[in-house]
Amino acid sequence: MFADAAKTFLEFLKLAPRYLIALGVMAAFLLFANEEFLKFIGVFELAQNNRPMLGLTLVVTVALFLVSVIGDGIALVKQWWFRRRRYRRIEERLQCLTEDEKQILRYYLAENTRANTLRIDDGVVQGLKASGIIHLSASMGNALEGFAHNINEFAWDYLHVHPHLLEGTTNTYRTDKRESYW
Repeated sequence: MFADAAKTFLEFLKLAPRYLIALGVMAAFLLFANEEFLKFIGVFELAQNNRPMLGLTLVVTVALFLVSVIGDGIALVKQWWFRRRRYRRIEERLQCLTEDEKQILRYYLAENTRANTLRIDDGVVQGLKASGIIHLSASMGNALEGFAHNINEFAWDYLHVHPHLLEGTTNTYRTDKRESYW
Protein backbone atom coordinates (compact mmCIF):
# COMPACT_ATOMS: atom_id res chain seq x y z
CA MET A 1 0.00 0.00 0.00
CA PHE A 2 2.70 2.51 1.03
CA ALA A 3 4.93 1.45 -1.88
CA ASP A 4 2.11 2.13 -4.34
CA ALA A 5 1.45 5.55 -2.83
CA ALA A 6 5.16 6.43 -2.94
CA LYS A 7 5.37 5.27 -6.56
CA THR A 8 2.33 7.36 -7.49
CA PHE A 9 3.78 10.42 -5.74
CA LEU A 10 7.12 10.01 -7.55
CA GLU A 11 5.31 9.76 -10.87
CA PHE A 12 3.45 12.96 -9.97
CA LEU A 13 6.77 14.72 -9.31
CA LYS A 14 7.94 13.80 -12.82
CA LEU A 15 5.07 15.72 -14.44
CA ALA A 16 6.07 18.55 -16.74
CA PRO A 17 5.51 22.06 -15.35
CA ARG A 18 2.66 22.70 -17.79
CA TYR A 19 0.67 19.88 -16.15
CA LEU A 20 1.47 21.22 -12.71
CA ILE A 21 0.21 24.63 -13.77
CA ALA A 22 -3.02 23.10 -15.08
CA LEU A 23 -3.53 21.13 -11.88
CA GLY A 24 -2.78 24.18 -9.73
CA VAL A 25 -5.12 26.40 -11.75
CA MET A 26 -7.93 23.86 -11.42
CA ALA A 27 -7.40 23.59 -7.65
CA ALA A 28 -7.24 27.40 -7.29
CA PHE A 29 -10.38 27.77 -9.39
CA LEU A 30 -12.30 25.29 -7.24
CA LEU A 31 -11.07 26.97 -4.06
CA PHE A 32 -11.61 30.62 -4.97
CA ALA A 33 -14.36 30.74 -7.59
CA ASN A 34 -17.72 32.35 -6.86
CA GLU A 35 -20.23 30.03 -5.11
CA GLU A 36 -22.98 30.71 -7.67
CA PHE A 37 -20.67 29.92 -10.58
CA LEU A 38 -19.53 26.65 -8.97
CA LYS A 39 -23.20 25.70 -8.44
CA PHE A 40 -23.95 26.65 -12.04
CA ILE A 41 -21.29 24.27 -13.43
CA GLY A 42 -22.19 21.59 -10.86
CA VAL A 43 -18.96 21.30 -8.86
CA PHE A 44 -19.88 23.22 -5.70
CA GLU A 45 -20.36 20.05 -3.62
CA LEU A 46 -17.11 18.61 -4.93
CA ALA A 47 -15.24 21.80 -4.03
CA GLN A 48 -16.80 21.96 -0.53
CA ASN A 49 -16.21 18.29 0.29
CA ASN A 50 -12.58 18.32 -0.88
CA ARG A 51 -11.29 21.72 0.25
CA PRO A 52 -8.34 20.33 2.26
CA MET A 53 -7.18 18.20 -0.67
CA LEU A 54 -7.63 21.09 -3.12
CA GLY A 55 -5.61 23.37 -0.82
CA LEU A 56 -2.86 20.79 -0.49
CA THR A 57 -2.87 20.27 -4.26
CA LEU A 58 -2.53 24.01 -4.82
CA VAL A 59 0.34 24.36 -2.35
CA VAL A 60 2.22 21.33 -3.73
CA THR A 61 1.80 22.30 -7.39
CA VAL A 62 2.89 25.88 -6.75
CA ALA A 63 5.94 24.65 -4.82
CA LEU A 64 6.88 22.13 -7.53
CA PHE A 65 6.40 24.70 -10.25
CA LEU A 66 8.62 27.18 -8.42
CA VAL A 67 11.29 24.52 -7.93
CA SER A 68 11.09 23.73 -11.65
CA VAL A 69 11.42 27.40 -12.63
CA ILE A 70 14.35 27.93 -10.25
CA GLY A 71 16.04 24.77 -11.52
CA ASP A 72 15.65 25.91 -15.12
CA GLY A 73 17.04 29.33 -14.19
CA ILE A 74 20.06 27.76 -12.52
CA ALA A 75 20.64 25.53 -15.57
CA LEU A 76 20.56 28.59 -17.85
CA VAL A 77 23.05 30.45 -15.67
CA LYS A 78 25.37 27.42 -15.60
CA GLN A 79 25.14 27.04 -19.36
CA TRP A 80 25.93 30.74 -19.86
CA TRP A 81 28.85 30.51 -17.42
CA PHE A 82 30.40 27.45 -19.10
CA ARG A 83 29.98 28.98 -22.56
CA ARG A 84 31.58 32.20 -21.36
CA ARG A 85 34.49 30.28 -19.84
CA ARG A 86 34.95 28.24 -23.04
CA TYR A 87 34.94 31.40 -25.17
CA ARG A 88 37.45 33.03 -22.84
CA ARG A 89 39.77 30.03 -23.21
CA ILE A 90 39.46 30.18 -27.01
CA GLU A 91 40.14 33.92 -26.95
CA GLU A 92 43.26 33.42 -24.81
CA ARG A 93 44.42 30.63 -27.11
CA LEU A 94 43.95 32.81 -30.19
CA GLN A 95 46.22 35.41 -28.60
CA CYS A 96 49.21 33.00 -28.60
CA LEU A 97 49.09 31.08 -31.87
CA THR A 98 52.16 29.52 -33.46
CA GLU A 99 53.01 30.23 -37.09
CA ASP A 100 51.76 26.78 -38.17
CA GLU A 101 48.43 27.37 -36.43
CA LYS A 102 48.14 30.82 -38.01
CA GLN A 103 48.65 29.30 -41.45
CA ILE A 104 45.76 26.90 -40.91
CA LEU A 105 43.48 29.64 -39.59
CA ARG A 106 44.47 32.07 -42.37
CA TYR A 107 42.92 29.65 -44.87
CA TYR A 108 39.47 30.12 -43.36
CA LEU A 109 39.66 33.91 -43.60
CA ALA A 110 41.50 34.08 -46.95
CA GLU A 111 39.01 31.78 -48.66
CA ASN A 112 36.06 33.14 -46.64
CA THR A 113 34.99 29.62 -45.81
CA ARG A 114 34.24 27.83 -42.60
CA ALA A 115 35.62 24.48 -43.80
CA ASN A 116 39.16 23.32 -44.48
CA THR A 117 40.48 19.87 -45.34
CA LEU A 118 43.21 18.88 -42.90
CA ARG A 119 45.01 15.67 -42.00
CA ILE A 120 43.96 14.22 -38.67
CA ASP A 121 47.42 12.81 -37.93
CA ASP A 122 48.91 16.33 -37.73
CA GLY A 123 49.79 17.58 -34.25
CA VAL A 124 49.02 21.21 -35.12
CA VAL A 125 45.52 20.25 -36.26
CA GLN A 126 44.99 18.20 -33.11
CA GLY A 127 46.15 21.13 -30.98
CA LEU A 128 43.61 23.47 -32.59
CA LYS A 129 40.93 20.82 -32.13
CA ALA A 130 41.83 20.34 -28.46
CA SER A 131 41.57 24.09 -27.95
CA GLY A 132 38.08 24.12 -29.47
CA ILE A 133 39.10 26.49 -32.28
CA ILE A 134 38.34 23.95 -35.02
CA HIS A 135 36.43 20.67 -34.99
CA LEU A 136 36.13 17.62 -37.21
CA SER A 137 32.97 18.14 -39.23
CA ALA A 138 32.90 15.03 -41.42
CA SER A 139 33.80 11.43 -40.86
CA MET A 140 34.40 10.92 -44.58
CA GLY A 141 37.91 11.58 -45.81
CA ASN A 142 41.20 9.82 -46.29
CA ALA A 143 44.64 9.66 -44.70
CA LEU A 144 46.43 11.43 -47.57
CA GLU A 145 44.10 14.33 -48.21
CA GLY A 146 42.51 14.67 -44.80
CA PHE A 147 39.09 15.32 -43.34
CA ALA A 148 36.87 18.37 -43.28
CA HIS A 149 37.41 20.61 -40.25
CA ASN A 150 35.17 23.57 -39.48
CA ILE A 151 36.15 26.63 -37.51
CA ASN A 152 34.31 27.39 -34.28
CA GLU A 153 31.68 30.14 -34.63
CA PHE A 154 33.23 32.22 -31.86
CA ALA A 155 36.74 31.86 -33.32
CA TRP A 156 35.42 32.83 -36.77
CA ASP A 157 33.82 36.01 -35.45
CA TYR A 158 36.78 36.84 -33.20
CA LEU A 159 39.32 36.50 -36.01
CA HIS A 160 37.22 38.71 -38.26
CA VAL A 161 37.29 41.41 -35.59
CA HIS A 162 40.99 40.83 -34.79
CA PRO A 163 42.68 39.76 -38.06
CA HIS A 164 46.03 41.05 -36.77
CA LEU A 165 46.25 37.88 -34.66
CA LEU A 166 47.04 35.95 -37.85
CA GLU A 167 49.98 38.15 -38.83
CA GLY A 168 53.24 36.23 -38.61
CA THR A 169 56.53 35.48 -40.28
CA THR A 170 54.77 34.32 -43.45
CA ASN A 171 51.61 35.27 -45.23
CA THR A 172 50.75 31.80 -46.53
CA TYR A 173 47.80 29.67 -45.59
CA ARG A 174 47.47 25.92 -45.38
CA THR A 175 45.07 23.28 -46.55
CA ASP A 176 45.85 19.59 -47.01
CA LYS A 177 43.35 19.19 -49.82
CA ARG A 178 44.98 18.04 -53.03
CA GLU A 179 44.07 19.50 -56.37
CA SER A 180 41.98 17.19 -58.49
CA TYR A 181 43.63 15.60 -61.49
CA TRP A 182 40.43 15.78 -63.46
